[in-house]
Order: sequence, then C-alpha cells, then structure tokens
Amino acid sequence: MPAFQAINLEPEENIDEQIDTTKELHVDEALKRFQTALRLHAQGPRAREAAGEAYKDLFESDIFSYREATTEYERSERQADAPPESVALEPFASSLDIDAAGGDGVAASLSQALYLAYKNYGQFHLDKLKDRASDAAWHKARILYSEDEGKFIVDNWLAALDQDPSDPELWRRTARLAGSMNSARVKRYCLEAAVELDDDPAVMEVEPPSLAEGLAGEQLKDHLRVFDDEMALSHPIMTPWLNKRMHSLIKRHLDPIPFLPDPTRTLTPLPPDSTDADPSPAMILSDCYANADEQEQPPETITSWSVLGLEIIKCLQDTKAAVRVCESITKSPQATAIVTAESIEGQNEKATDDDANAKTEDQSADSTSTSKNSSKDRMTSKAAEGTSKSTDQASKERESSTAARKRSQSTAGLPDAADEDNGVEKRSKRVRRRTDARDAEDTTDPSTLVATQIQPYQDVDSGLFRLTKNILESIGVEDRDILSCLQELLDSCSVEDRPSKITHICAQDLRSVITGFKEDTAMVLLNKKEQATLGLSSFLEHAKTGSQDKPKLPAFDEVAGLVEFADSIRAGASWMTTDDVAFEWVRVVSESYATSTWSDTMKLTVVQILNRVDAILYRNIADAFERYAPKSNDLERLGKMISMLFELHVDIYERITNPSSAVDYATRQETKYRLGRWMHVASTYVHLMDKPDRDPLCVRFLWASVMASSLADNPVREHILLLWTSIRDFLTTEGIDPIDNPNNIVMPSISATAADREISKLTTMDFFLGLFQDEMENPVQVIETLEPVLNPSSVYTTAEAAVSPQSDPSSPSSNKESSPENHGVPVSECATQGLRDLWKFLASSSTELRLFLWSRLGDAYAAIQYHTKRLSCILKSIEMIMADLDGETYSKTPDDSRRLLFMRTLKSLDELVIQALSMGLNETSAFEIIDQEHIRSSAGALAKLSCILHVAPLCEDEVRMGVASAPSTNNTFMSLVTKLREMQVRTWSLQYTLLKAGLSQQDNVLAAESDLADFLAAVHRAIGLRKYCKASNKIFLKMMRMELLKWNNVESWEDHLGQVLYDLHGLKLGVGLWEVQDHGCPYDKLERRQAMQLVEKVMILARRMPMKDLLKSDLKTTIEHMQQAIGQTKSTPQMIHNLRNFTEILKKPIHPLRLYQALSGNVSVDAVGINIPEAALARHGWFFLLGMIALTKFKGVDLNRRQTPGATDDLRIGATFLRLQLQFTADNWQAWFRLAECFDYELDEAVLWTADKMNKDRAELVKFQRNAIHCYTLALSNSRHVEVDVSDGDALHDLYHKFGMRLYSSSREPFAMEPFEHSDQERFFIENMGAGTFKRILHDQMTEYKVWKMAAKLFRMAMERNPANWMNPYMLAKCYWKMYQTPYEQLDSTDRKSVVTTEQLLRTLKKSIEVATNARKSRNSDPILEPHYKIVSILHKLVIREDLPAIEAATILAEQPFGVAVNPDDHYAMFSEPEDWEEYIIRNLTRLRDKDKSNWHHRIVMRHARILFEECNAAPDGEGHVEAKAAFAILKENMFTKTMVMNVWKCDAERPGRHHVFTEQYVRFMTKLLLIMADRTNLELLLRRLRKKGADFYHFTDLWQSCCLAYLKLLRAAYKIHTAAEDVFKALPTEEFEIISERITTWASGEGPHIAELSCMKEAVELKKLNANLMKVTPVDDLINDCYTKIYLDIAGSLPGLEPSKVIAERNHAKEVAAELEAVSQADGKPSNSLSTILNPPNGREGVAGTSTPNDGEKTETAPRGRKMVRRPDILRKAEQAVIRSLDVPSKLMGSKGRVSSVSSKRGSQTPAVAMSDASSSSDEDEGPDAQVRREAGADPDEEMKDADATEEMGDDDHGDATAEGKDDTEVGSIHDSADDESDLSDVPEGYDEEVPPGLLFANLGRAAQSGETSGEDADSESEGNGVVEAEEHDTGEEEDEADDGHLHDEGDVVNEEDDAEEEGGGEEDEEQEEDEEDDEETEEDEAEEVDEAEEAESEVEAEADAADETDIDRQDSEEDAEMADADAGETHGGDAGEV
Repeated sequence: MPAFQAINLEPEENIDEQIDTTKELHVDEALKRFQTALRLHAQGPRAREAAGEAYKDLFESDIFSYREATTEYERSERQADAPPESVALEPFASSLDIDAAGGDGVAASLSQALYLAYKNYGQFHLDKLKDRASDAAWHKARILYSEDEGKFIVDNWLAALDQDPSDPELWRRTARLAGSMNSARVKRYCLEAAVELDDDPAVMEVEPPSLAEGLAGEQLKDHLRVFDDEMALSHPIMTPWLNKRMHSLIKRHLDPIPFLPDPTRTLTPLPPDSTDADPSPAMILSDCYANADEQEQPPETITSWSVLGLEIIKCLQDTKAAVRVCESITKSPQATAIVTAESIEGQNEKATDDDANAKTEDQSADSTSTSKNSSKDRMTSKAAEGTSKSTDQASKERESSTAARKRSQSTAGLPDAADEDNGVEKRSKRVRRRTDARDAEDTTDPSTLVATQIQPYQDVDSGLFRLTKNILESIGVEDRDILSCLQELLDSCSVEDRPSKITHICAQDLRSVITGFKEDTAMVLLNKKEQATLGLSSFLEHAKTGSQDKPKLPAFDEVAGLVEFADSIRAGASWMTTDDVAFEWVRVVSESYATSTWSDTMKLTVVQILNRVDAILYRNIADAFERYAPKSNDLERLGKMISMLFELHVDIYERITNPSSAVDYATRQETKYRLGRWMHVASTYVHLMDKPDRDPLCVRFLWASVMASSLADNPVREHILLLWTSIRDFLTTEGIDPIDNPNNIVMPSISATAADREISKLTTMDFFLGLFQDEMENPVQVIETLEPVLNPSSVYTTAEAAVSPQSDPSSPSSNKESSPENHGVPVSECATQGLRDLWKFLASSSTELRLFLWSRLGDAYAAIQYHTKRLSCILKSIEMIMADLDGETYSKTPDDSRRLLFMRTLKSLDELVIQALSMGLNETSAFEIIDQEHIRSSAGALAKLSCILHVAPLCEDEVRMGVASAPSTNNTFMSLVTKLREMQVRTWSLQYTLLKAGLSQQDNVLAAESDLADFLAAVHRAIGLRKYCKASNKIFLKMMRMELLKWNNVESWEDHLGQVLYDLHGLKLGVGLWEVQDHGCPYDKLERRQAMQLVEKVMILARRMPMKDLLKSDLKTTIEHMQQAIGQTKSTPQMIHNLRNFTEILKKPIHPLRLYQALSGNVSVDAVGINIPEAALARHGWFFLLGMIALTKFKGVDLNRRQTPGATDDLRIGATFLRLQLQFTADNWQAWFRLAECFDYELDEAVLWTADKMNKDRAELVKFQRNAIHCYTLALSNSRHVEVDVSDGDALHDLYHKFGMRLYSSSREPFAMEPFEHSDQERFFIENMGAGTFKRILHDQMTEYKVWKMAAKLFRMAMERNPANWMNPYMLAKCYWKMYQTPYEQLDSTDRKSVVTTEQLLRTLKKSIEVATNARKSRNSDPILEPHYKIVSILHKLVIREDLPAIEAATILAEQPFGVAVNPDDHYAMFSEPEDWEEYIIRNLTRLRDKDKSNWHHRIVMRHARILFEECNAAPDGEGHVEAKAAFAILKENMFTKTMVMNVWKCDAERPGRHHVFTEQYVRFMTKLLLIMADRTNLELLLRRLRKKGADFYHFTDLWQSCCLAYLKLLRAAYKIHTAAEDVFKALPTEEFEIISERITTWASGEGPHIAELSCMKEAVELKKLNANLMKVTPVDDLINDCYTKIYLDIAGSLPGLEPSKVIAERNHAKEVAAELEAVSQADGKPSNSLSTILNPPNGREGVAGTSTPNDGEKTETAPRGRKMVRRPDILRKAEQAVIRSLDVPSKLMGSKGRVSSVSSKRGSQTPAVAMSDASSSSDEDEGPDAQVRREAGADPDEEMKDADATEEMGDDDHGDATAEGKDDTEVGSIHDSADDESDLSDVPEGYDEEVPPGLLFANLGRAAQSGETSGEDADSESEGNGVVEAEEHDTGEEEDEADDGHLHDEGDVVNEEDDAEEEGGGEEDEEQEEDEEDDEETEEDEAEEVDEAEEAESEVEAEADAADETDIDRQDSEEDAEMADADAGETHGGDAGEV
C-alpha cells in the first residue's frame, strides 16, 4: 500500500532552501587537524616525527579529495586527457558542488585551509632539510629535486600558490629554493610573479606595495644584473629598485633561506664534482649566524683585511690553508658581484661600514624572524625628493596588495581568470592601480595633508619657545647664541621639514643618532654602569693624554689592495711560509697606520696578530738589519712598520698598567719586556737610517721614547718634566707641524700643545695629590682648595696675600658673593703662578676632568650641608658642558667620534639635571645665594639644551605623521627614545625652577605668577601632545600640580589643573574652557596627602557650580575619588566630646524661649576646638560638601513625584558627613540647616508611603521632629547677620521656609503637637519655703498658638527673601487662619495685643493667589489651585461663623481669577438665605474642580460633599437622607468607584503624612453617609477595602471599629434582629442542646426555606472572619448569639426527629448493651465481635487505663454539674458550624458523605466545634440502638478531625506537642472530664487480636473508640487509637479541612464577585475582586501566626468557666462567656488573624 499522506497538510515549496553543510564540517575538521600538526611542527626537531604523522593525518582529510584541492594545471591536463563527455560534465558538476557547499564563505574557507596545509607542509620538509644541513658531514653545492626533500617542498608550495597566488613571500621562498636547485629560469619566474611584472608599459613608476615585494624586487634586480639583462632592467616596474638603494638593515633579510646554496648567483658553472667541491651548507649556515668577532670556520668570501688577518691567525701552523685563504679572495664570485655592483652604482660613495655591515649587505639572515620589525624601514632615495610619492598613496598601494597576483596566463596556455571562478579571483594589480590612479585625482593633496597634521605640533612649539624667549629676555638673558637658538626653533615652526632647519651642530648630531640609529652609539647614553669612585686614580684616568679628542683622518679602506696582496701571496706560495704571510700582512697594514683611521675590528685584529707573531716579527726585522745595508731601500720599507710596532706597544702597555686595568702581573711583565725590545729596535733603526731630526720618523721616535720613559715603574717626576720640556722646546724651535696618530690612544697627537698638556699635568700633580689624599675626610679643605681654581670670580682676597693651591685662598664664608670693598680684590687679579698654571691646565683639559672637579666641589659642599652652593656647582657644571659643546674642539671632532662624545655628554648632563632638579624642588633654600647673573647663565644653558633635545620630538613627529619611518623598532631604540623624552621633561622642569627663582626677584609678582603658569601650560601642551608628559616618573606633572595649588591669582588655573589631574590620576574636574586631552599617561593611585592638598581648589570649583549641576558633572566623581583616598576620619576625644554634646542637645525638649532667641542669634552650642589634619578640610567645608552631595542625590527625585519609597542610605551618609563637619565647625549654620533637612526627609519618608509608623511607632517620629527643630533653631541663630550668596539658590530662604513648614506640620495631624510635649521631662525642684521638694516639668510646653505664631514669623521672613514663592504666603495664610480660630480665652496677654484680624487674613490669602497666578509657567500649564481653594474654604467658614457677611465674601471671591462673578439676575445674588450662599460657594468649588483637570485636588470634592451634608449632620437618624444621597453622589462620582475603592491622590503641595489623615476623614464621612442611607452593600465593600489597606489610614484601628459598629447597626436594622433573652438556653441540658444544634445545622445546610436570621448570622460570621481579631468581637458575637437564639426559638420545635430526651435514652441503652457484651467476651476468654470491642480497640487510650464496668460509666455520668450547662461559646460554635454547613452544599453533592469538615475555611472560622456527619441527617430513616451507635460512630470522626485540625494549626514539627495542645483546646478542661471519658468503655477482651472483626477493615471505624457520652467539646480533648490510627486521622482531617476550606473560600468569592458584577456590570469589578482574593490569601497567612496566643487565652478562660457552678450563672458569667467567645474566635478564625 502507498504510504499514508495527510490531505490537510500542504507540502513545503521551499525545498531548495535546505543547505548541505557537509563541506563546512569537512573544512572544520581539516582545520582542527592542521592546528594539531602546526603545534607539533613549532616544537622543533624533537617533534619532527610526530609532526610528520600529524601532517599525514591532515592530508587524509576529505577536503583533499575535492576538485578544488587539485591545481589549475592538473585540472587542465585532466580535461585534455579525458573523454569529451566527461570534460563537458565536470565544470557543471563542480559548479553544483560549490553551490551546495554554501556559497562564497565555504569556498573561501576551503581555499584557505588548502593553502595553509600545502604551505606549511612544504615548510615542514624544508625544516627537515635544514636539520640535515646542520650536520657538518652534509656538503651540497646544490639541491636535487628528486632528493633532499626537494620534490616535496616544490610540489606543496606550488599547490599553495595555486590556491593563493597573492603571497609574495612564498614566491620569494620558492625562487630561493629554485636557485638552490640551480634553476635560474624558475627563480626568475617566481621573482617576477612576486613583483607582478606586467608587460603593460602604461604603468611608468610604482612603489612596491609591501616589504616582501620590495625584497623580491631587489632580488630580481640582482638576478638580472648577473645575466646583464639590461632590457628587463629597463622595464618601468623596475624603476624603484634602480633609483633607490635599499637600507642595509633591510637588506640583511634579503635571503629568505640562507642555509641553502645558490649556484645561480654567478654565471660560473658548477664543477662536475660539485657535490664534494662546494663548501657545505653547514658552513654557510654557521657563517650567517656567527659573530664577526668569533669566527671559527673560514668565511665563504674574504672581503676585508681584518677578516684576512683573523684567518691568518687560524692558519699559523698550516701554510697550505693560509695560501688557500688567499686564493679564495681572487676566486670569490661574491667579490666579483660586489665589484660589478659598485661599478654600476658609481664610485662616488665610499664604504664606511665595518666588516659585519659589509657582510650583512651581501648575505641576509632569515627573513622570517625579523621581517615584521623591518617593515617600517624606508628606502633611501638617490633621485630627487620631489619625485617621491605621497604617504597616502603609498599606504593605499599597500592596502591594495592583498588582491590576487598572477602573471599573464596566456603564455601558459591556461584559460583566463575571467572565464571561470570570477567570483573568487580579484582584479589584477594593473587594473587596480589604474583605478586607484583615477581615484587619487580626487583625494587631498599630500602636502596639504601633511601640513594639517603638523599644524598642532607647530602651534604648541611656537607658543612654548616664544614664551621661553620672552621670559628669558625679561630676566635679562642677552646671549645671542641662546636667543638665536630659540629663534631658529621658532622659525622652524613655519616649515614642514623642521629638523633640517636646525643648524646647531649638537642638534644635527642628535638627529643623526636617531635617524641613523646604531646600537653601540645609543648604549653610550643608555649604559647604566656606575661611575668610578672619586679619587686620584680617577683624576689620572681623566687627565691622561689619550682622553683628548682624536684627530680627524679618513677611514681605512678594508678592501683596497686585498686582491693584490692575495696575488702576491699566490705568486710566492712555493717558497713562503705562514710566518712570511703574517709578516707581509703586518707590513702592508702598517702603511695605513698613520694615514687612515682603523675600525675597532681592524685594530683588534692588528693587536691579536702582534701578540701571536711578535717573535716572528722581531726575528724577521733583526734579520733584515743584518742582511741589508744601512739607509738601503729595503730598510726604508720597514720604517713605518717599526714605528707602528713601537708605538702600538707603548699604547698597549699604558692601557694594561693604568689604574683601572685588571691585567695580571705576568702579562704586564711580558708586555714591558716587549716594549723595551721594540724600543731598542726602533732606536737601532733610527741610528741605521741616520735621518735628520725634523724627519717625522725621528719625531715620532722621540715622542714615543718619552712616553715609554714616563711609563717606567718608578719615574722621577723632575726627569720626566725635563724630557717633556725639552721635546716641547724642540718642536717649537724646529717649527714641526703637528703629527696625527689616529690609531694610538695614548699618543693621538704629536705637537707642542700636546707637550704643554703633559707638562701641565706634571706641574699640577701636587695640587691634585693634595686634593685627593684624604678622600673627602676634610670637605672644608677641599672647598678651600677647589673654589679659587674652579670659580675664582667668587673668591676675594687682599692684594698683599699670595694665593696658591697650597695656601688657604678662601674660607667657606669668603666663597659667598661679596663686594670688593668688603673683602678685597678678586683672586684672579693677584693669583700666583701656580694657580695660573692650574687655570691653564684646566682650560686645555678634557670636559670629563673639569666636570669631575666640579662634582668634587659640590660633594664637599653637600658634606657640610651647604645645599645652595652644591646646587650652584651643579648649575656651573651644566654651563661648562654646554659651553664645551659650542667650542671648537667639539666641532672639529670626527663625526662618529663626535656623536659618541655627544652621547657621553648627554649622559653627564642628565645626571646633573637630575641632581639639580631634585634640589630645586625639594630644598626650600636652594636658590638663596644664587644671584641674578648666575640664574641668567644657567637658564640660558638649559634653554640651549632644551633646543637641542627638541630635535628628538621633531623626528618623532615625522614618524608619527608618516613622513618618515622609524629607524628601528628594537628595544634599544625605544629605550633611547624614552631616555631622550625623560631628559627633555627634566630639563624643562629644571628650567622652570630657574625661571621661577629669576622672576621672583622681579617687582611684579602677579605678572610673574601668570608668566610661570603660562610657561608650565605651554610645556605641558608640547609634551602632552606627543604623549610623553608621563616621562621621568611624571616629575613635570607633579611639579605643575604643586605649583598650581600654591597660586591664587592665575587665570584659567582650573584648565591647567584639570589636565594635570587627568594625566596624573585620571580625574576630571569638569570645568574650564578646554576639554581634557588624552596624553597617554598611566594613572597613579591618589594618595591621602595629595587628595588633602587638592581640597581647597576643588572646593572653590564646587562652590561655583550649582549642586544639581555638580551631581551631573565629572567633578562629583573626582570628589568621591578624593574622599576614598582621604579615608575615614578617626575620632579624637575632642570630637567625641562635641558629638556627645550635640546629641544631648537634640534630645532636649523644645523650649519656647530658645526658639525666639534664635531669631536674634543668641542661641549657640558649646564645642571645643580640634587641631588635626582633617581640620583643614573642615575649614574649607569639605565634609559639608560631601554631606550636601549625598543629600542632594536623595533630593534629586522629588518626594511628591516618586512612585516608590526611596532608599535612605544617602540621607544617612549625608547626615554623617554633616555631623562630622559640625564637630569641627559648630557655628556652621548651613551644616545645621542641612542636617535638619536630613531629619525632615527621613521623617517624610517614614510617613509618606504608609501610616504604620504613625499608628504604631510615634516615638521615632517625635525624635525626628525634635531633632529637626533643634537643628533648624541652631541654623537660624548662626545665620543671623550672615551674607549669603544666592548663586545656587537662596539657602536662607530655604531655611526660613522649611523651618516654618516643620513647625506648622508638627502642630497639625498626624503629629498633633507631640514634639512640643515633654510631660515626661520632669525633675525635682526645691521648695522656696522649707526643705521639701516638688516635681514638675522643666518649662511650660509650647502652645499651638505660639507654634503658629513662630511659623508665621518665619514665613514672613521667607517672603522677604523670595516674594515669588507662592508657598510662603499660602502657608502664612494657613497660620493666620489657625491663629484666627484660636479662642480668645486661650491667648495670653501678649498674644491678645496682636490678634489676627479678618483683613490681615484675607490680605494674605489674596497675596498667595497673586503670587501663585504669576508663578504659572504658561497659560497651558496647570494652575496652582491650593491658594484658590483655601480662600474659598476660609471664606465659607467665615460666613458660617458669621464673621463675614456673605455678600462681602462673594465680592472677594468674584475678584479672584477663578472666582464666580455674582450677577444681579442670579436668584442668590442677595444672599438672604443660607441656601443662597451654599449654592454660590458650590459653584465656586465646581469651577475649581473643572480647573483641576488631573483630579489631584480631592479636598475640593470633599468640601463640596460636606457643604451638601453639613446642614443635616446633627439631625436624628432617619433624617437627612436626601442630603446624604447628594453628598454620596458627589463622592461616588469623583472619589469612590462602584466597588468603593477610594481614589485619592497626593497633591504636590500636600505635606507628607496628611494624605493618611485625609483618607481617614473621608472614610468616616462616607461611613456616616452610608449609615444614614442604610446602604449595607456599599458599606460591606468599603469594609473589605478598608481591611486590606490598613496601612493607608491614620488611626486605622479606631476607624475600623467605628465602621464595623456601623455595619452591625445596619445588619440589625436590616434583618430586624433584637437583643435576645439571656436565659433561653439556661435550663436546656447539654445533650439536648447538642441534638437540637445538629438538627439546626442540618436545616441550615438544606434547601428548604430559611429565615432572615440565618442570613444575618451568615453576614455576622463573615464580618467576624474579616475582622480577624482586629477589634473586640463582642458586638459581633452578640449579633450571632441573638440570631442563633432567634433560630432556636423559631425553628427548633418544627425540625423533624424524636424528642431529644428519647434520643438520650437510646444512647444510654446502647452503651449498656455494649458493656454487657464486652463483659461476656472477657468471661469466656474468647474474642468477641461485640460493639464494645469495636468501640474499644486494644491499643486505645481507654484500654490502657484498665477495665471499666457500666457502673463506672454511670458514676462518671453523674459528675460535675458544670458540664451540663449550655454556655455562650457553645452557642457561637454551633452558630458558626451551621453557617459553614449552609455554605457546604456543593461538597455534599460531590459525594463526600461522612466527611464533613469541622473547621472553617482559611478565610473563615477555625472553631473546634463538631459538625454532625451526613449520617446524622439520615437518622430519621433508621432508628434504634444500632442506628444510635452508628450515629455516635459517625459523629466521632468529626470530633477527631477537629482535634487533628487543631493539631495541624499548631504545626507538624512535633505531633505529640500538637496533640497535647489539641487536648487543651476543649471548652472544659478539668480532670473530671477525663474521668468521665475513661469510665465509659471497658477493657479489650482477651484474644481479640486473633480474630479481627470485619468492621475494623474500615479506617473510619477506628475513630469510634471514644465515649458515646462525650460531647463535641469533650471529644476535643482526646487523642484516641494507636499511632497509625492517629496519623490516618490526622491526614484525613487535614484532607477534609482542605476540601471544606477550598469550598467555602470559592463559594464566598463567587458570591462576592456576582454581587460586584451586578453592581458594576463590567470587568473592573472582577479584577478588583481577584485582587481582593489575593490580598485575603496573604492576610490568611499572616493571621495564622496569631492562633497560638488565641488558644492559650481560650484555655485560661475555659479553666475559669469550669470552676464555676452551673447554678451560679449570672451576668458575670455572661461577661466571661463573651471573653471566652473572643478567645474562641481567635482560635476559630485563626486563619484570618490579623495584626492586633
């Protein structure tokens, strides 16, 4: 059969939308495998095998079976070989496959996965080849494709390039691999593909888009030059590589795979045995990575003399190896290529790089390690600068470099890319460049763009240096060099190429150091080696000859002559030995010793060879002396060599014997011997040659001999001095020109000047020996010695005194500046020859020596704590260094040496600046003795230094703008940049300290502060814009912060301070004209000390800003951050004393006199002064500000507009800070005022949302009010005679207004004058006469009139300060009205003199209306109706009081804006009758109500209703029905809904707490109306609403009681229930009452006709439930009792059934039969099935008590008589049971026969009365003993259910306790009751357990064990049966309770909902009923907690009732019954128990 198909379902039409994601899953899986393989691959050789397995696993992925995994060539070949049909179908199938794969996204992911897999797999095989190449035994001249992993590498890389042909780096690597395979063609093809060499000549010149393409182009250029392919080189695309030269730092990465051989570098073919003949790749690899100074293997090519020398050293024992090394020079193909390249580029450039740099130009390291770091290096252009392209265009080309790159495919026979897969491939670069060229026409001009970028830097620099120049000129700096240097920088701000415009030689050197970065040069400045210890050795080190500047000679060409030397060695290879080769090398090198400057590497090589071949050299030269004749040409050739050897040995020996040398003794002795031997050789040579004295050779020998003599072990100083003097005289006399010796450190120059320097050193030796002999132990002597030498202008002496270095030229006191008149003449005018020699020596000495002496002098001053002189020494040192940098010696130093010298000088300057800055900032007396001239010279030197250092940021600006690229990105370069930034920041900071000291001596101090602030701001902008104001540990920012905090007269200080704080701590002030800029500073944590320093300035800014704006600004966040840093203030004893005093004051009662004294400012508070650091904060108002912020945050949302209670945390925080402020400043009136506001707001928060505290916790409210009044009093007193700034609101007005409001509110409900009552504040007083005492209150309480009078005074004061606030006259009018209403008799004599008149009252009311009318924002805004209503209300009351005629009142009202005009035609115009005035006033109220569009003003409606009903308010009941209806209609229309929900909203001007007063008044008024109208339905609804919203009404308990009594009154009137007689049940036995009550209950639950009393009883019971013990239930119980009594009298006699007496007789008979049967069964010893056994189970409690007989039962029946009385609680219980049964009709229909609940619902009663089961209702049909027994058995379960339910109420935690308490719940609890119960049943027969009666199979029969005579209340006290039965009973009772509860609850709700639906007829009532039900359920849960208390009270009352005699029942018993009923109601209605 066909499959079932539903006909009601339509098939889906969009089947095509289902996408197959199989390919995506395959790609993801392959990528996971690739990650695994890549991770293993990265672990190196140790994981090669695991990586190989991982790659194999990768290539087994499904993606490699796709068509896309094959290369384009393979696909084309497959198409050519395949049959036609397959060729036609394959593209179609592949297209379907791509579509199914999910589109372009999946295709791109697949292509990327394939590309990465192939590329890295090829790299994996290359790494394996590299591992093999590292083996020394591996020698390959080239790589074979079929071997050496070549095939795997090539195939995988070609497959990767097929997937992504736009990877130029992979093309380069493939080309390099092809070159290693000796395939020049493939290499060229790959390089052309990398640079994309198009055949289209339209592109004339383009920049290489990326670094990889640039390197590929350089490789292609070299490759084409090898083939001499000029045509290919002439292609336009090769232009950038021909016109530009690649930087050496980039060129070192030219070779991407350096360890592979490259046979294609030359045209020389490989030899047949190339595999063995070529050097191994291991050698090549080691050569690439080996250090130039530590080469262990012969290099591939010898390119320098130093390398050749090192190789000769290695081959000293192998002559063949030495010859081979020389042969390699001539055969080197690389050398040939270098020569060819040099010939092409020209001979105009001379090589200056050392051997290591030369090598790196030819051989590149692995590009993969440093290619990223080199990406920003730029190429140096040899063409004109104007032809270079713009930066934007270059970046655009780089961005476009990601497009696909392929060569033209037409030559390969492949289809064009446009034919297939157009969506994947991209446009060619040629097309893109054409498009970009067209787009570039619309772009911004590059020069304009650069000018825009550089403009901000130019502006800040221009402002900074112009201001610096102006300030320097103002303090008197006139040095032209300094001013011209500043002007030069100012001029550079107008050009773009700024660094080139600065011509200072030091600035140029710094630029060269940065742009031509060399790590060695940078390390001179960055080196952190410690300075040498001060001492004589340091002096000798600095004073030696070698420390002078080196002569400037051309650098040594290490390539020139190398080939000729090699040829000569090859020519004599047959007879030469290694010694001969070494000798010849030294001889040839000696030719350049005196003519060129060797590199360090070259000099080191020479020294090493001299050490290794010293004996060989000596022997050869000695042989030459013997072999050649004197003066022969052969000896002439050895002259330079011998001179070099002697001088170098002098140099070597001096260096190893200087004080800082650590060479051992043996080495020193050996060198000394060699020096002596070479000195002898040189002397011999000079004698042999016999040259004239002027010959340079003789002069050099003489100088070297003197130097060697001075290096003797114990030279005689006088002898050495004579030697130097003699040679100086010789040089001077002969006029010999200076001879430069650049390669000798000890004797760099030979001249008379150098000889003078040596002589000065010797002559001043004694001076320095005396200086350093004690090693700083006597600083005074050092000062006296050095001060006249270094600073002679500050030393004065007498003309007769002869000052010498050995004498005492000056004392510390004489070193100070003084005038010649006081201290004689300057020492410079009368100096001795020795002192002048010292000056001469220092003038020609090195900078290091003089700096050393200055530091020595400064340290001596520091040792005697003379800090200002030490600072002077440091500043003098800076001046000296800057002067030396401008000197001729520095400018003539060679470039490289000069740059090194400059970096050393910068390091010294940095150290000096650090010391000077530290002293200038930290020492207060640092500039005490520094005069104006000294400040000028030091400030000028620092200005020049700042100009020089500013070159560094200019170079950075070029890099930042893209004009130039960073020279390097390594750590050393970045450290250099950071160091220069720090130096610049410190220099500007020190410059500021000097300018500050200089300007402070000016006359205009204010102008000085302004200039200094502008200078700091200019510096900050300059360094901040460049993001390095954080340099040097933010020293500048910290200094600027401290300075700004000191100044008070600086404009825009907030802008400067805001930026500083943001840079330091990330804080924003949120003020000022400028926005803070991000200067890239890391934020520091704000410390406590720093925060306290900021308080004053922050407080100034906070006072300027309104508090509301402050909360929204950044300043608030800053304030909070500062407070967190300051932390909590620790209390001191003084603070604790003040706080305790304040607290005691707030607790005191309110004294009337104190209030009036506050008006005159005579109230104060005692406080002690506090002197701690936080006191300064308090003086500025810091804690007050914090308190105001917290208080304003709480006030931010108006209380009247808030929808929910607000958190008072802010209030408490604010009060805490305000108290803290007051502890320091007790007279701060604003703090007292705001603290009073805190108390006020806390009070408002307590009474605004709920009336609970007003009804229950009034003491706390009184405390809040008193605290507020006391605080207001102190604020008022302290605010007198205080001028207040009204910029942020008038605080005084707020004080007066709020103080008045507080007084008036406290006098009115709901506070009712309680704060002013202090009857509890009593104390004892001594009587005037006698020794007795009396007790009375401290002072009279303040009357209401006094309070109103004080409030009126405050409102008048507030009106004076702010007449526009309508609340002031409005409240003043209310005060006047209250004062006006006060009876004259209650006024004292003073008040009677100034009573409030009607005119005064009305005038104030009119004023309030006028102000309120003017306060409206616009006509469309809602009017302020409070004053309008108030005048209407007061006029109405005045008319009613007959204090004002109605006509006059109407006239006043008509004049008001909203008043109703009185027309003469109106029938009420004459106002002759009271009704006329009533009609008129109602019209006014109606008009006001019409103006109240939002219905907020409920008092208008209530006033209208009161006027309507007021006339008949005093009429007797039954009258005034019409007026009441009219008032009810008004309220029903505007205030009450149909379900009696009161809609009363709080007005804006309504005082907090008054809302609950109004609601109480309105409910009382409505209750009165409903009572008059006899509207029981609405009153019931009102009661329900009232009970749920108890927290909304003031005096809720009293209100509820009055409403309930009114409702009961209506019930009695409606159902005509009269008070019943008290003796109706007096004579009725209890048993008969039980029977009759059961019948009444059955009748009530039936469907028969019922009487009105039953309905009334139902409503009364429902009211009792609703009451939930809130009020005394006696009135309700009275009504229930009366109703039940009436039912008993009218219905009981007519109910069906036997006479009660007969029923009792039958019950007794049944008990006797049961007892007899039990006795028989016990006698026979057999189990009996009698009813006695069933009723007495063996595990019951009766069985345990023992056997009992019928006689015992009879005895218990006769006992206590009190049990026979029908009591009031019984009547109430039966009545409630009847009501519950009457509502339980649906449960009987459900078949719950025999399971009638004995308790009420959760909403109803929990009465433990027993309800008869349904079996009782059927007792009429089955009478007799058995029926009687069944009835008893049917009643007992209900009784037990009652007991179990009581147990459930007590809780399930302890069943035993609950059961015990359930026993106590019975009405009569005496021991006689238990005796009666125990005597009714006998013991269990023996053998009963053997035969279980069938009746026990039913669980309910287990409950029949109780006594038949036990009544319902007796049964409550028993818990019968075993534990299992009890548990079952408990559960069953629980189920029945739940069933009955749910039934009653639902039914009641249904009834209520039906009533509401009938009345309102809409959905609104249903929703309200549902809300009522939910509220009732919540109330039931709350009321359940009251059950325990009610049960305990009931037990006590029952015990008292049982003790009474039945015959003594009187009225007292009735009262006790009423109390028991209350307690019983607490139990029965425990489910609804509310809060009592």
